[in-house]
Amino acid sequence: MRRLGPAGGIALAALAGALLLSSPSRQGFPHEQHEGLFPSCVGCHVGAETGDGPLVAVEPAACAGCHDGVEREVVEWTALTPKASNLAFNHVEHAEKIREEGRPLDCAACHRPEGVDVRMAVDRAVESKCLDCHAPEAESHFALAVDCAECHVSLAEARGLPRETIATFPEPPGHAAADFILAHGPAALERGETCAVCHTRDSCARCHLNADAVPAIASLQPDARVAALVLGRPGEWPEPESHDRSGWATRLHAAAAEADPATCASCHARPSCEACHRADPPAVLARLPMPRADGPRGVSVAQVEPVGHTADFTFNHAAAAATGAPNCAACHSEGMCVDCHDGSSKPDFHPVGFAVRHGAEAFANDTECAACHSREAFCRDCHMGVGLAAGSRTTGGAFHDAQPDWLLAHGLPARQDLEACTTCHEQRSCLRCHSARQGFRVSPHGPDFDPQAVAGKSTMSCGICHFDLPEGISP
Repeated sequence: MRRLGPAGGIALAALAGALLLSSPSRQGFPHEQHEGLFPSCVGCHVGAETGDGPLVAVEPAACAGCHDGVEREVVEWTALTPKASNLAFNHVEHAEKIREEGRPLDCAACHRPEGVDVRMAVDRAVESKCLDCHAPEAESHFALAVDCAECHVSLAEARGLPRETIATFPEPPGHAAADFILAHGPAALERGETCAVCHTRDSCARCHLNADAVPAIASLQPDARVAALVLGRPGEWPEPESHDRSGWATRLHAAAAEADPATCASCHARPSCEACHRADPPAVLARLPMPRADGPRGVSVAQVEPVGHTADFTFNHAAAAATGAPNCAACHSEGMCVDCHDGSSKPDFHPVGFAVRHGAEAFANDTECAACHSREAFCRDCHMGVGLAAGSRTTGGAFHDAQPDWLLAHGLPARQDLEACTTCHEQRSCLRCHSARQGFRVSPHGPDFDPQAVAGKSTMSCGICHFDLPEGISP
């Protein structure tokens, strides 16, 4: 076929299997020259009527009865071997049906060339003769009104057809329409047997990534001949009209994908969508196929920049990111932010003057400073320098001045978020009081502390405060 190839799309018109019977070359036997010798066709072609013998019942040796070298020259004639085809035609059944209809059996009705009025001027049957009875309303062999399966078996059943013959199948006119690929689906569902005359499952799988999941395609038989013809040929995925709508790529396609993922799966594999949906892929992606190494790869989609991502968006995205309205995480991971906002490059993550007022945000539950900062190193270095950490050069524990009895009440906050304490304090700060070896020897364990449960995980931490394990605790 010119555009889709013998197994490219879904056929809407019949394969020209009958064309195998309409070759312009004449049969080997010169029928016209023997017009006066044979009163009927079935004298030689008895098998065509009865089915109990070969189609050509006369042996070539019988020619010697006349062509003896004396009366007539000696000839060498070999009966033709029937050509392989995908025709579902049987002379016997055809003859019986004609008799049932009360019509005379006339071989010339199919085998006499158009415009010739010689009794034994015969040729291979032509498809126009078939249409006279089977589709009289059709203007051509490839018209949509023709039911291909009435005369042809499926291509998978026509095992005798060589691959080279299949490669020469003509393309029906309907296949050349600009919208054929996009519009062939409904016709294929309605007339699947017609499509199977030309196509096997391999034909559809060249483009349909989800071929195995589509019942109409899965019902077609695979065929090694067609698979060899389409091997290495790229699929064709024309862009649907809906994809031209403004906002399709950024907003509108999501609803369509949720409603009918199978429609998307004809052209798109999962990696196609993951080009944009990387950090937080929607659940519908799991319903899309993965491309096979020996199959179509589908349409590759480049990452689509949202409308608001203008040329200077890199320097102006802070306000949009701060609102929480855009779903930045759909495309961006936290690491992408840290690559720039790591404190060593500009623009910085925090606005001007943030260091002076960062305390409230650092204390808030919805801010995760540790995503970028090490509390034990980054925060303490600064807090020590400005006198806001224990052991600093100025006021010492000034950070807790707002709560005079902090020393007595700090146990509960420490147990809830010990990591927050390490922003200013080191382990030795705690050991001044909470050590079984020295100092005030105040127990850091709460009322529900289970020493055996802790020791079951690791006793190494116990040795920080205890010379020996408490009684009853084994390493």
